[in-house]
Parts: sequence; C-alpha cells; structure tokens
Amino acid sequence: MNEERMRILKMLEEGKISVEEATQLIEAVEAPRETEVMTQGKPKWLKVRVQDGEDEKVSVNLPLSLARVAMKFIPQQAKGKMEAQGIDMDALLHEVTETKIGKLVEVQDGDEYVEVWIE
Repeated sequence: MNEERMRILKMLEEGKISVEEATQLIEAVEAPRETEVMTQGKPKWLKVRVQDGEDEKVSVNLPLSLARVAMKFIPQQAKGKMEAQGIDMDALLHEVTETKIGKLVEVQDGDEYVEVWIE
C-alpha cells in the first residue's frame, strides 16, 4: 500500500475526511498512468506542509484535480494566520488550479510553519 493511500486512510480513521472524500482521493492517487502522460509538463500535485517546531502536523500530497478537498486539511489556526497576513484562500485556490509549478504560500509564525506549493 503506497504512502498517499495510507495517509488518506489515516485521515479517514481520525475523522478528518468523509468516506466519500477518502474514496475520491484514493481513486485520484491510484489513477492510471495514462492520465499522467496526457498532462506531462503541467502541474499535477498540490502539496501542503504544516509544522509546529520539529513536529509535522499536516503533510498532504494531492492531485490538483482535488485541490478544493485539500483546503479542508489546513488547520483553522493556520488558515487564520494566513488570512491575518493577507492571504485570500479563494484566490489561493484559483492560483493552485490556474498557475504554473512553484511555491504559492510560505508562512512562519514563531515555531509554526505553513508551506503550500504545486509541482
């Protein structure tokens, strides 16, 4: 069982996502390679990392097609800090789905660190 699938099942077990969301995520992660070949050269993954000091609180790698679902995994406290620094989550979602590969957000507040990028 691959790492992404294990993370999805862990989030389901912890009640962070619904069965429907878990199903969508697993289907996207296990999609046939033909899809990847057709989108070669385009960004494919949304990656989110949230750390508190040395502890990684959130580590999510999701296909861009599921970017809206990924936004649900950012802790409310992290979202609040991002909004306090002028980061509009709707604009961020648009950037995630319409922009090129690269870092979208990087926020550090004391020991807490949030990073969102696509590749």
